[in-house]
Parts: sequence; C-alpha cells; structure tokens
Amino acid sequence: MVRLLSVLLTVFIAVDGHKILVYSPKFGHSHSNYMGRFADVLTEAGHDVTTIINVIDHSVKDGTKLSKIIRVQPSAATIELNRGMATTKKDMFTMNNFNPIGAYFMGQFFGKLFAAQCTALLEEPGLVEKLTTEKFDVLFTENFDMCGVGLSHVIKPKSFIPVAASGAFGPQLEEFGLPVALSYDPALYVSHMNVHSMWDRIVNIYADWLVRLSFNPMRYYVHDVYKKKYGADFPTMDQISSNSAFVFTNTEPLIDYALPSISKVIPIGGIGASEPKQLSEDWVKILTKRDKTVLLSFGSVLKSAYLPIEVKTSIIETVKALPHVTFIWKYEEDDEFTKNIASKVANLDLTKWMPQVDILAHPRLSVFITHGGMGSTQETALRGVPGIFIPIFGDQPRNAGMMEHNRLGKVLDKTDVKNSAKFIAVLKEVLEDDSYRTNARKVSAMLYKRPFTAREQLIKYTEFAAEFGPSKALRPQSHDMNWIEYNNLDIIFAALVVTLIAVLITLKLVKITFIKFFCAAKSKKE
Repeated sequence: MVRLLSVLLTVFIAVDGHKILVYSPKFGHSHSNYMGRFADVLTEAGHDVTTIINVIDHSVKDGTKLSKIIRVQPSAATIELNRGMATTKKDMFTMNNFNPIGAYFMGQFFGKLFAAQCTALLEEPGLVEKLTTEKFDVLFTENFDMCGVGLSHVIKPKSFIPVAASGAFGPQLEEFGLPVALSYDPALYVSHMNVHSMWDRIVNIYADWLVRLSFNPMRYYVHDVYKKKYGADFPTMDQISSNSAFVFTNTEPLIDYALPSISKVIPIGGIGASEPKQLSEDWVKILTKRDKTVLLSFGSVLKSAYLPIEVKTSIIETVKALPHVTFIWKYEEDDEFTKNIASKVANLDLTKWMPQVDILAHPRLSVFITHGGMGSTQETALRGVPGIFIPIFGDQPRNAGMMEHNRLGKVLDKTDVKNSAKFIAVLKEVLEDDSYRTNARKVSAMLYKRPFTAREQLIKYTEFAAEFGPSKALRPQSHDMNWIEYNNLDIIFAALVVTLIAVLITLKLVKITFIKFFCAAKSKKE
C-alpha cells in the first residue's frame, strides 16, 4: 500500500510539475554550484528539471545532484584556450585589478573561450532541435557566459529567467533594466568608497568602465557565434535579456548596500547555503584547544599553495603573534613550506579540506578570514561570525566592502597581507572589539527570521513564470530608450538652447532699450 501511494505521488508530481531547463557552464566552482542549486531545489519541489552542463573545465564539479543532465564536451578550441587558466590562477594574488591592459585581455580571453564552447553546443548533433521540441516552461541561465541567453531565443521557452551569481554589475545593469547609480553603488572592483569624496566617485566610474572592458567582449563574441549561425539580425544579448520574466540575483539586502531596484529583480541570496551538521570529534578537539579560533581559507580557485612566499611568511608571523588563538588554515598541498615552516607552529592546524559550513556554526569560531566570495560572505553573515575579507578578484572587492559597510568585519587589501604588522592589527581589532561579534549575531538572527526564504522565493516565482510567462508590466521602458533619452540629455540640451536664446534676446532688448534711452537723453540735451 505504501509503495502504491509512493508511485501515485510520483505520478502526481510529474504531471503537476513544470519543465525547466538550466544552462550551466562547467567553468568555475561558484558558478557551477549556484546553477546546480537552482536545478536541485526545483527538482525537490517536484519539477522536471534538465541541466545542460557545457563543459569548459573538467576539474569543476557538476553542481547538480538531482536533475537530469545533458553534457556537452569541450571542443578542441576550448581545451586549447583553457590551458592557460592554471597560470592565471597563480597570478591572481599579485594581479592589479585596476590595470586596464589586464582587464582588456581578460575580456578577450574569456570572450573567445565562451564563444568556442558555445559553438560546440550549437554544433552538437540534434541538441538544439531536441531542446526546441521539449517546449520548456522556464529556462535559467547566468548572464556571465552568455551562450544560455542566446539559446533562450533559439528554443523559445515560455519564460526566460536570467540570473546573477553576485549582485548585478556593469552590462548586467542595462540587461536587467536596473538603474546605474555609480555615485553611491560601488563597482565590482571597489571595496572602499566614500560617497562624499569626489575622488572616490571618479575611481568608481573608472572601475565600472574596467568591468565593462572585461565583460562586454564576452557578450560580443557569443553574439557573433549566434549571428553566424542564425543570421545578422539575431538580437543582441541585452535585447533578449530585456524580455525576461524575472531576474534572480545572488544578493541578500540585509548585508548589501541599499540600492534602487525594479519589481522583476528578485534577490535570493543564500540559496546555496546548506544547514550545518555536527562536527566530528577531531574537529571539536581542534576548536576547543583555546578560547578563540580563527579560520583561514582563500576559496576553491586560489589555492594557498599559490600564494607568494612573502604572503605565507606574513601569515605565519601573524599566527605566532597570537599564541592564545588557534588558527585553522586550508592549505591544499604538501610542500616545502608546510613541512619546514607551517607544521612547526604550535597554534596552527593545516588542513587540505574542511567542513566550512559546520565549522562556521561552532560557537568557538571567532573570526573567518576569507577571500570574500559571495558564498563565503553569505555563510559568514548567516552563522553570525565576523570576518576579515581579503578580496582577490572579480566581485570579491565589492562583497568585502559591503560586509565592512555593515560592520560585519574588516577589509584587508591583498597588497597589505604581506605586511604582518597590518595583518595583526586588523585581526586584533576584529577579535577584541565585541561590537563586530554582536552585530554579526544580530544580522544572523535577522536572516533566519526573514518573512520569505530564498528557497521559497525561487520556487514561487519560478512557478509563477512557468504558468503565466513574462509580464509587459514588469518590463521597464528604459530598455527601449537610447542613452540620450535615458539620461534626458535631449531635454537638457533643449533647455540650454532655450535659455541661451532667452539670454540673447534679453541682452538684445537691453541693448536696444539702452540705445534708445541714450539717444533720447542726448537729443534732449542738445
């Protein structure tokens, strides 16, 4: 009887559920995990979910564990372009994010990489035709690798929902219809911004230009792929994105900057956060060695082994300067540094892997030193742990800045990490100033008591889009305006012309009046 009910329930869910397609490029861990979370949450909610995994980097995990998978293998061109990624990762810590030459070449590289693998997807025998005949209710894709955006126009699902694995930035603002507020919205590469400083606002405008210099080619190259296959009149990526049903961003308003938005943009920050589990006895022993414990991790992209030796040395000096604190450092490799130096520090525990979520939830964890990825910042806030944020690249500087802005920790510039005196001073401030801990716990309580969870929002808005499709009412008219119209420059120009004409007429009248008065006075005198 139980088995029969289970079968009937499965049939009911399959009939009632919607057909959903998730486009997920296998490129970066955070991106893959984010899109995989979409697929798994919606599968658990009873929907028929298929994930296209467009493989760029085999070392990245699939992300999804529950949805059906269509896998597109990397082309020869993709493999060749991807060979240089390992060297790039090693250079990230020393790379200057404000270097326009680096930004330009990064955009060119990733534009060509995504275009190469997008070509592989479109040339996969029978794939596009199969996806078209499936008649999906909703297609999800991140506006990062834009191949999924173009695909939505080709296979025409009932609703298309673009997503951002961070807050919307650069070209995404126009694609989503969001206001550009550079006077107070920090660009991706900005972690400190005084809105009252003219210089800081100039830097922010420059940083936004750099972001666009990096990300615009990723759009142009992929657009060229679609134009080559489907004709020169294939719509641009921002034109396609403008007709979306909703937009999901990986942001949490309670830890972000307060910014203008529109109704179709739904923040679902923390969708990838998992509930902590009980720690093993070995981890509990480490966390209870001393009254305070500091966790240190630079994420999945930049391994600690890649750090410059002066940075590693500074970290060791910082650890030694605080012998009453236990440090847990995620260091992924056994090398000469770990064997000869790090392993000899009494209050330092090295680990190649750690249950980060579970450790963050332990009451003895005092501070989390992290690179400031969106997942790490959200987990830090959710668990009520103050942080020290050392942003390396991408959206990390802005993520770190918003955490400091909300007094959830401090930002330490990556160029200052090699200065152990600065590192120690920042760490002591966060460890010893109880206001950071108090504020972190308050924000954590607020996040747990939100009226609607990220999961609930994802499911409900997806089901709404699947049933009704996009609404014209949610599409801002700014999508149909050019730059001059959007900024009212035509009105300003017309006002200036009218004002100039009025001034000239006034001057002319004054001149005529003066001449008449002068002539009349002269005649009277004569």
